Amino acid sequence: MADVQPLKNSIRPPRRWFQAVAPLFAAVVFVGAIAGGVVALHGRAGAKMSPDANPPLVVNTHRLDLRKAYGVKERFVGLLEPIRQTRLSFERPGLVTEVLFDEGDRVSQGDVVARLDASSLSSERRGLEARLQELEAQHGLASVTLSRQSALKEKGWQSEQKFDEARFKVAELSSAIRRVKASIESIDIDIAKSEIKAPYPGTVAARSIDEGSVVNAGTPVVDVVEMGARRVRVGLSVSASRSIEAGQGYHLVANGQNFDGRLVSKRPDLQARTRTVTALFAVSGADDLPFGRIVELVVERSVRADGAWLPISALSESSKGLWTVLVVVEGEDGPKLVREAVEVLHVESERVYARGNFSSESRVVVNGTNRVIPGQRVALAGQTRS
Repeated sequence: MADVQPLKNSIRPPRRWFQAVAPLFAAVVFVGAIAGGVVALHGRAGAKMSPDANPPLVVNTHRLDLRKAYGVKERFVGLLEPIRQTRLSFERPGLVTEVLFDEGDRVSQGDVVARLDASSLSSERRGLEARLQELEAQHGLASVTLSRQSALKEKGWQSEQKFDEARFKVAELSSAIRRVKASIESIDIDIAKSEIKAPYPGTVAARSIDEGSVVNAGTPVVDVVEMGARRVRVGLSVSASRSIEAGQGYHLVANGQNFDGRLVSKRPDLQARTRTVTALFAVSGADDLPFGRIVELVVERSVRADGAWLPISALSESSKGLWTVLVVVEGEDGPKLVREAVEVLHVESERVYARGNFSSESRVVVNGTNRVIPGQRVALAGQTRS
């Protein structure tokens, strides 16, 4: 009995047999899983998709309103300047003895601003006055002599020669007196020109000469600007210049301050360098602004062109520099999108005026255009109108 083995030990399969069968069993299971997946995919592909499996995407749209023209606000830059600005100078050469005003000083009309040395002119004038007195004395004697010669001639006691000599002597002295008086008047004019007077009320903007300088005629001494009325000089485009009229009011902006301007005149020629038309505007309410301040002129005008206003967000860039929009159209299974090319005519801050192959009441997608494609079904959410 001791040599008999237990029954279960006698029928146990060898360990090597399990090691050989395990990989084969795993391979069979893997192949079965792949076959089952393929069958499931084919079944799913053949099944009919439910309509609710791909719902339309909700988009915001903009309803178009076609127009025949659009308004344009153009801005042009100009400079604030005085109505009158004069560079004062002497009309004759000489030594400057006085400059009575400095930069920033206010002057009244007729105030003497500067003087030249006029001592030589005064001396010459005194000599002419003495010569005039001498000629007037000689003229008095000649006049008395002429009266006597005339009386003697009437009585026949004097010859014609003596009478003519006395008569022409009076005429000669009269001419000499007029000549000396004219010289004195010329001296007085030169003395007057030895002073520079303010031609109008204003402010001294610049001082170029000081006392002791010897100047030639025309040498600038001081600049005077008129402080009352002011104007703005603006360079306009040709199209904008045609849209403004003399006497009309326009909107001006300087340093954040708004004020009104009235067109005074515009030049008929073009500036050679800027190719602009110069226009002058009289302004009011700008007394606290310094001269030379940059001023913006706002011109509103209408441009005739068929089109509609679109939000900038509705535009998508296409090839070759073109712009497109997504337009909502009615399809068999509801609204869907089509792509339309547009031509941008004018751009403002957040919108554009464009024309294209669309009609009034058309609707375009205003945002999220990167999330949709042409032909896609959509549902309409909020709508805006131009």
